[in-house]
Amino acid sequence: KANANGATDRESREVSSERRKEKSRDAARCRRGKESEVFYELSKQLPIPHSTSSNLDKASVMRLTISYLRMQKLLCIGQ
Repeated sequence: KANANGATDRESREVSSERRKEKSRDAARCRRGKESEVFYELSKQLPIPHSTSSNLDKASVMRLTISYLRMQKLLCIGQ
């Protein structure tokens, strides 16, 4: 059965589904971009050379950040 635009209900659902998928992909791409930006900023705060920090993956940035924070905590307790 065709709708007012001449498309069938099935075609309309497929187009709507594709639009939702595209919107979801765009939102995920945007989230990943923001996340990468935050990881980059975090890596710049680590006390390591920029040439090293700029090549770290996200898991490494997190591991180094956690280690750095733990060291800071120990140093503060020791004072």
